[in-house]
Amino acid sequence: MPFSATRDTENYWRTRYGLPPEADNDKTLTDRVLGEQIFSEKVLRDVIPQTVSRRKKPLFLNVFPSPRRWSRRLWVMLPVAGVAGVALVTLLPAGQTVTPSQPVRVELVNGPAPAQNVDAALQRFLAEHEASLVALRGYLLTRGEGFRTEWLESTARLQAAMMALEAHSDNWTDGQQLVELVEAKRILAELLKETRAVAAIAGTVNRYPGQQLFLEDIQPALAEAQTLCADVLNAMLAISSPESVGPVGPFAAFRGDMEALREEAARYVMAPVTAEHAPVTASTESFEKRRAMLAAVRDEAPVETRPKIDRLIVLMDYTQEKLNRIFALRAGERWDYADFAFRTRVAPLAERLTNIAARWNRSGV
Repeated sequence: MPFSATRDTENYWRTRYGLPPEADNDKTLTDRVLGEQIFSEKVLRDVIPQTVSRRKKPLFLNVFPSPRRWSRRLWVMLPVAGVAGVALVTLLPAGQTVTPSQPVRVELVNGPAPAQNVDAALQRFLAEHEASLVALRGYLLTRGEGFRTEWLESTARLQAAMMALEAHSDNWTDGQQLVELVEAKRILAELLKETRAVAAIAGTVNRYPGQQLFLEDIQPALAEAQTLCADVLNAMLAISSPESVGPVGPFAAFRGDMEALREEAARYVMAPVTAEHAPVTASTESFEKRRAMLAAVRDEAPVETRPKIDRLIVLMDYTQEKLNRIFALRAGERWDYADFAFRTRVAPLAERLTNIAARWNRSGV
């Protein structure tokens, strides 16, 4: 039967060779082939196998494409070459041309930022140095967490400013300034160590050694003394009678005096630095009277209570010695040790660092 490119014939050959049925039924296979100019042997073999003769493949492939293929490649390559040329001209600086012997150098858009001016770096160092000291001083006065955060941030910026100055020193020609830079770095390291130590004790009991002595040494000793007084007094009351009070009266007065000593010493130790004189109950005369009373009562007290009375005498000596140390601290400069360290350690280092930076600022670096 002669071949005819009808709709039924096309669907027949598509079904036979595993191709999907044609969706566009308005066109025949011949119309579509001629309309799309598909003249290659491969396309005709895939679509209409009978039209291709079974000739043998050539022994050698055609290395050079046909003129038609060359024309198609040129039409594709010309627009690409044009776009590449426009991009090359855009990237080159004004007035620069490209020759075969001249390599093309394209600068990065996001290159490194220019170095900060040395004067600006010096001013930044001075500003951050002052800001860190002000923030630390504010933290010591108020114990505010905001000041502490500000001090930490300004300290980090201060170290960055020193690193910037060190980077600029590669261009310095003044030997004195180079030596001073090494000294400034050493002073800054020591200053940072001292400021960290001051900030670490600012919010703790270690800031006030006198309060630490009272809370850790005196207060436990006085609490033990109160317990011993209660035990001894209960033993005395067990063998006493209304006709003979005996040592109960003096020992009861001693117990009350010890409670007064605890309360007055606590108010004195926890009071501001501007507090008045030491309490009378903590005077040397008061302690001598207590020892004499305990020695007199000991012989009249029950035998089982005498070791406890001896322990009370030891506690009296221990408490008096610790209170004298507290009084000496209150009279000296070390009562607020954080403030003392700031004035005697931090401030001198900060002043030396400021003087070096001020000389650089006057002479120019």
